[in-house]
Amino acid sequence: MSENVIQSSFASGELSPSLFARVDIAKYHSGAARMRNMFVDYRSGASTRPGTEFIRPAVQGFGPVRLVRFQQSVGVTYVLEFGHTYLRFISQGGSVVEPAQAIGAVHKGTSTSVDVITAGTLAPPQLIFIGGVGGVPQINNRYFQVSSVSGVTVTLMDPLTNGPVDSTDWGTFTGGGFVQRVYTINTPYASSELALLKFSQKASIMNITHPNHPPYRLQLFSATNWTLTPDVIGSTASPPTGAVAIASASGPANYKFAVTSIDFNNQESPISNIAHANGVVDMRVIDATSGTSGSILIAWLPAPGAFAYNVYTSSPSISGPVPDDAQWGFIGTTTGTNFVDANISPDFQTSPPIHNSPLDPSTGGAPFPQVSAYFQQRLFFANGGGNDVDKFWGSKPGTDLNFDVSQPSQADDEVEGKLVSLEVNEIKSMVPMPTGLIMLTTKGAWQLSGGAGGVATQGGPITPTSLVATPQAYIGANDVPPILINYDICFVQQKGSIVRDLSYNIYANIYTGNDISILSSHLFYGHQILEWAYAEEPFKIIWAVREDGVLLSLTLLKEQDLYGWARHDTLGYFRSVATVTEGIVDATYVVVDRPLPSGQIVKQIERIQERAFPFGAEDAWCVDAGVKTVSNEPSLDLFIIFQGKNVVGDSVIANVLAPGFSSNMVGWVLRACGGIARVTSFVSSLDLICTIVQPFTNLLTDDPLGRTPVSAPGTWSIDEPFDQVFSLDHLEGQQVSVLADGGVVNNLTVQNGSITLPGLVTKVIVGLGFQAQLQTMYLDLGNEQNTVQGKRKKVAALTVRVKDSRGVKAGRTFQHLVPIKELNRVTQMGQPIPLITADERIIMDPLWDVPGQICLQIDDPLPATVLGVIPEIIIGDTPK
Repeated sequence: MSENVIQSSFASGELSPSLFARVDIAKYHSGAARMRNMFVDYRSGASTRPGTEFIRPAVQGFGPVRLVRFQQSVGVTYVLEFGHTYLRFISQGGSVVEPAQAIGAVHKGTSTSVDVITAGTLAPPQLIFIGGVGGVPQINNRYFQVSSVSGVTVTLMDPLTNGPVDSTDWGTFTGGGFVQRVYTINTPYASSELALLKFSQKASIMNITHPNHPPYRLQLFSATNWTLTPDVIGSTASPPTGAVAIASASGPANYKFAVTSIDFNNQESPISNIAHANGVVDMRVIDATSGTSGSILIAWLPAPGAFAYNVYTSSPSISGPVPDDAQWGFIGTTTGTNFVDANISPDFQTSPPIHNSPLDPSTGGAPFPQVSAYFQQRLFFANGGGNDVDKFWGSKPGTDLNFDVSQPSQADDEVEGKLVSLEVNEIKSMVPMPTGLIMLTTKGAWQLSGGAGGVATQGGPITPTSLVATPQAYIGANDVPPILINYDICFVQQKGSIVRDLSYNIYANIYTGNDISILSSHLFYGHQILEWAYAEEPFKIIWAVREDGVLLSLTLLKEQDLYGWARHDTLGYFRSVATVTEGIVDATYVVVDRPLPSGQIVKQIERIQERAFPFGAEDAWCVDAGVKTVSNEPSLDLFIIFQGKNVVGDSVIANVLAPGFSSNMVGWVLRACGGIARVTSFVSSLDLICTIVQPFTNLLTDDPLGRTPVSAPGTWSIDEPFDQVFSLDHLEGQQVSVLADGGVVNNLTVQNGSITLPGLVTKVIVGLGFQAQLQTMYLDLGNEQNTVQGKRKKVAALTVRVKDSRGVKAGRTFQHLVPIKELNRVTQMGQPIPLITADERIIMDPLWDVPGQICLQIDDPLPATVLGVIPEIIIGDTPK
C-alpha cells in the first residue's frame, strides 16, 4: 500500500550534497538537490527563470565590459556600459541614442552602405542603429558599426564579427528610414581596470574611484549630455579681488583685512588679496576732541556667484605692519561689496578657511583614493593605496570636494583618520547606516561615528574632535561592492567564496552576521563571486556572477528566514550584472559572452525579462538573447462589445471612436483585456467583427454583464499575420527556440538574420533555448528513529502541484523522464493553449531505488512554477 508524502516548499534552494544526510535540520525538507535555471519564488515554490532580451552588442576584442547602476530617482534610471576607454548608456530597455538622421538610399552588395544626408557627423568605429527602412526588413531594428564614411555614403560593418555586411539577397529600398548614433563618451579606464572601479552617487552626480586614476565625477544633464571630469579639490566659490582698506584718519596703527565670498551652495571661498592699512588711526583709542575712535572702510570687487561676504582682520600692530601670517579673526558678514570696521573685536574662534588638498599627490596627499561614500552630508574617500590603505578623509558637510580646515578647528572642517589595529585593515567599501559609516576592510568591519553610540542616538555627528572608529565583526570583505537590503549589509568575504550578511545587534551594540551561503557551499567552493546586483521587485533576488560564467540567484527575505540559492546557465558565459528600477520592477541587465557557430566569442548586453503573462503562454519569455516581434498598437481607445458570451467561438465588436480600422484587417488578430480575437469582418473604419480565440479575462468588477473596461492606447494591439521574423542577426547560424502565439516551434536555424515559420502567426518570441531542472532531496518522512533512509523505495505515482505551467516532464532520474500529459498538449498554430494551474498526476517508472528522488525538467521555451510534489511511495526492506 502506498502513502502520499508532500514537499510543500523549495524555499531553501539548492542544498549542498554534504547535507544529504542532514534530515535533522528543517531546511532539508524545503530544499532541492538540484535547482538549475529555476529560482526560489519567495511567494511559494520554484519557478523557471525568465529568459533574456538582446539589447545590443558591446565593443568586441578589447577585453571585459562592465555594467553599472545609475539611478538618479525612481523615474530616471540608466545602466552604464563601461568598456575599453568608452562609456555608453541604456535606459528603459533601449540604447540612449542621438537624434535621427534620414536615410536617402541603401546600397546592396557584399559590402552594404547607406546614404545619410548629414553623414559627416558619423565616423568609424561608432555604433549606429537603423530602422524604418521601407522594402528592406533585413536592415531594420539592427545595430551596425561605421566602417567608413565617404561623402554622404556610410559603409556598414557587423558589430559582432567586425566584418562586412552582405546584403546581396536583401529587399529593394522603397524609401524612408533613419540612422541614430549610440551616444558614447570617452573614459580613461582600460578594460583591464574595470573590475576595480567603485562608485558612490548623489542624485545626478556619480563619484568614480580607481587605484590607478584620480577620482572622477560623472554628471547627468540630459540623456545625451553627460560629463566625466576629474575631481577638483577645494571650494568652488570664487574669492573677491581688489580688496582695499581706507582709514578715516592717519595714526600710529597698522591693520590687515581679507574678504571671502559665500556662494549659493554655502561654500566659502579662499581669502581675497590682503588689504593692509598702515599708519592709520588706532581704533582702540577714543579721540578726546571728537569723542570717536575712527574707522576703516574695506571695499572689494564682487565675486562671481557670491551672495554674501565674510570680513576678517587681525590684532593691530603699533610696531610695524601686521605680518601676513598673523592669525585672522571674523568681524562681520555683508551682502554688499564694502564693510566698515569701527573697532569691532575680532572673533579668533572663527577664521577663514585654509585650503587643504589631502587627495592631491602634488601636495603630498594620497595618490588615488579607491573608495567613496556619502555620510552625514560629507563625501568620504578612503584607501589611498600604499601606506594609506586604511586611511579615510571626509569633506566639509554639504560641499563634496571641499576639504578645507580652520585655525582653530571648527566642527564643519574636513575630517580624516586611520583604522588602527594589530593588522592593516585595507578599506574596500563604505556603507552609511543609522549608527555610523560602516567600513568593510580585508580584516573586518569598522564603524565610523561621532562616538555617541547606539541606534537611538544615530551615532552622533562626525566632527574633527568627535571622530571614533570602532571595530565590529572580524571577518574581511573583498572588492565586490556590498548590497544593502533593508537593515542588512550583504558582502562577499575577503577570499571571494563565501557570502555573509551584517546587521546591527542592539543587545551586543555591534554589527555582526551570518554565513548565508553555507547551506549551498558547493556553489561557492573553488569559485569566486565577481559581481552581483539586487533586484528587489518582483522576486527579491540577488543575481551573482561567478568567475566561470555561471549566474547564481539568491532569494532573500530575512524576516521570513528565507535564503534560497540556485544556479543558472546559458549558451555562453555570464560576465557582468546590474539592476535599475524601471517602472514597477527592478530590471536586471547582464553581459554575456556568447559563442558564434564560427567559434568566435562575442559580447552581448541582454536584459532579463519580466515573468508576466498578460495574454497567457504567448507572453512567456523563456529564451535567451531573445527577440520579440513588435505589435501594432493604435493610438486610440478600444471598446469591446459582446455579441454573445465570453467564450471561444462567440463574436465581439471591436469599436474605436475615430477612424482606425481598414478592410485589409480581416484575418488580423486583436489582443485586449487578456483576451484574443480574430477579425472576421470589416464593418467600418470604426468597427470590426471578431471571433473570440481566447476569452477576455480583464472584466469590470462586479459587472453582472461581464463587460470589459475601455482599453487605453498601449494596452491593446491588432496585428497582421506573418511567417517570417527578422532582426535575428546576433543569432546567425544558431538553432533557436520559438514561441509562436503560445505554441512551441523547434529545430529552426537563423539564416540571413531571419527564420521562416511553418504557419502564419501574430506574436513571436525567438532566442536560444535553455533547460530548467528541479530535483528533490533524498526522500525522508521526518522520523529519525525509524528512518526510511537507506531503504529501497518505489514511487508508484506522482502528483505535481503547479501554477502557470506547461511543458513539464517528470521521472525518477533525469535519464528517465516522461511528459506530464496535461502539461504537454500538442500545439496547433494559432490556437493558444492556456498555462495550467492545477494538480497533475502521472504514473511513475515502477522501479525500486534508495534515494526516492523526483526529477522535473522543462525543455521547451515555456514557464513552470512547481508549488509542491506529492509522490505516492512504497517503502521496501521492512519486516513483515
